Amino acid sequence: MSNIIELNDAELNQSVESLYNSFNNGYEFEEFLKIFLEKIGLEEVFVTQKSRDGGIDLTCSKNGIDGLSNLDEIKYYVQAKCYKPNTTVSIKDLRELRGIMPLNYKGIFITTGRFPKDARNFAEKDASRQIILIDGKALIQQCISLGLGFNLKPVFDEKTLEKLTLDKKDTIYKNTEVDKKFEIVISRKISQNDIRARILRIPTEIVKAIPNEQKTLTIAFSNNKTLTLSINADRTYLGGVTQLYKDLELITKDNLFVSKTSVWYYAKDQIFVEIK
Repeated sequence: MSNIIELNDAELNQSVESLYNSFNNGYEFEEFLKIFLEKIGLEEVFVTQKSRDGGIDLTCSKNGIDGLSNLDEIKYYVQAKCYKPNTTVSIKDLRELRGIMPLNYKGIFITTGRFPKDARNFAEKDASRQIILIDGKALIQQCISLGLGFNLKPVFDEKTLEKLTLDKKDTIYKNTEVDKKFEIVISRKISQNDIRARILRIPTEIVKAIPNEQKTLTIAFSNNKTLTLSINADRTYLGGVTQLYKDLELITKDNLFVSKTSVWYYAKDQIFVEIK
């Protein structure tokens, strides 16, 4: 349940300070933002620090009409700066983010600090590469609305935030024999339209990791079956999953379609997919 009690200015400033102090380094902040971005409805949220993806901290996407196609899917580059609350982000940082954004991507710049007065104008200046700005106060207000790290008044609670991160890790690996040293761990919703089309969409980060000449993927699934599936021509999905969907009850005996989430684990030639 979302909190509806608003903080006054002093309480809001104190909450931003508490949030900033709860992270030991920028990487912990990025891991928190992974949870935050998933909570606000984004998919395929991936922390790129280990892959050194051009200076971008996270990537994510927003599906089109119930996953009907990739044509109206929005892809985001996310920059994360865990700055002291009174620190102002420079326009140079925003310019660097836009400079590495492909055409028609959107940017999200999230900081525990502040943005200068002219930042909004700069962020909206290029309609083909707009940047969404989330400063420390806006981040706190979103966290309160989502129930992330806050309780009651609301009051920021570092232990609640820490438990959330640990619970997320436990959920990813629970009931699996998956080695925790996978290079990529990323989730994507399997929509009813995907099920109707009998396809399993491949997360973008997994596609990027697969050699261009590779035509099939051998995947171990959470029902203890290993399948070799064909990659389609534009390298966005796998076919031949009808029986898999029936076995995992995405297609019921009454021929109903049940949307679920696929969690992908990738390490070189090894791929594991958990359907839940």
